Amino acid sequence: IHVGLGDVVLQFIEPVAEGSSWDAQLKKKGSGVHNLTFSVESAEEATNEMEKLGGIKPLFTFDLEWGNMIPSQFLKPGIKKVFMMDSMEKLGFHLEFGDSPVKEGINIFPQTRYATGRDELIGSVSPMMHIELVTPDIEKTYELLHKVFGSEKVEIEFADLLDTPFMAIIHVNLGNVVLQYCQPKIKVTNEMGSWYNLLEKNGTYVHNITFVVDDIDDVVAKFKKEGIEPLFTFNVQWDKLDENMSSDIKPVYMMNTMEKLGFHMEFGEIPTEEERKAFSDLLFIDLNQK
Repeated sequence: IHVGLGDVVLQFIEPVAEGSSWDAQLKKKGSGVHNLTFSVESAEEATNEMEKLGGIKPLFTFDLEWGNMIPSQFLKPGIKKVFMMDSMEKLGFHLEFGDSPVKEGINIFPQTRYATGRDELIGSVSPMMHIELVTPDIEKTYELLHKVFGSEKVEIEFADLLDTPFMAIIHVNLGNVVLQYCQPKIKVTNEMGSWYNLLEKNGTYVHNITFVVDDIDDVVAKFKKEGIEPLFTFNVQWDKLDENMSSDIKPVYMMNTMEKLGFHMEFGEIPTEEERKAFSDLLFIDLNQK
């Protein structure tokens, strides 16, 4: 099923076929993110670049019969193949992409603001701030994304604020998505050891996805009604990031949703429009979108 949240689409898969990549991951690692999906200008060229520059080969390919969904007169001839690149170990997710099947200059889909097919955000959340992953070497991971896709380090001030002696952090873009890579350095025995424990268990992997909400207390209360408690909370020294932001902003909550959703969910509350604008100006995404 496809589920919209904010400005993103989450594709949840319940594996049926024994031995598939999805089935193998679920049995070995439990619920988790299998892949991120993008459209590229040339899937063949992207595949060659990933193998040449990163040593990453296709995990498998499959043909998508676009003609079953789109009238043939709108389609480019012979565009079917979708590549699932075997990048979990190096990036924390497999990378799925294919060529756009639609002829140039033809718009057959409704032109909506977001990939969800809507012109407004879905649910009571902001646009997705970032996908947060653990990796044993943030610089090595960044260099691979930079060489293959031209990714850059973004949100430098924000990443520097979050960086600590026990965990190094960088923010990297992949297209219009921000990836927050975390390199845990010290094993912590309490709940804050979540990143280290995940890296130790699963290797490079998605830890959580992050949103801003208008009412954090309401969101947490709704999760608790579903039997989901915070994994932990932590405070951010927002006033060190921008003088227009208060040091009294409520804690950030990491909700313990990995088992049920395949990732933890991280939420923060930015209470005033002035603070939200000041924060958004430091981000790669536009936090002010509705």
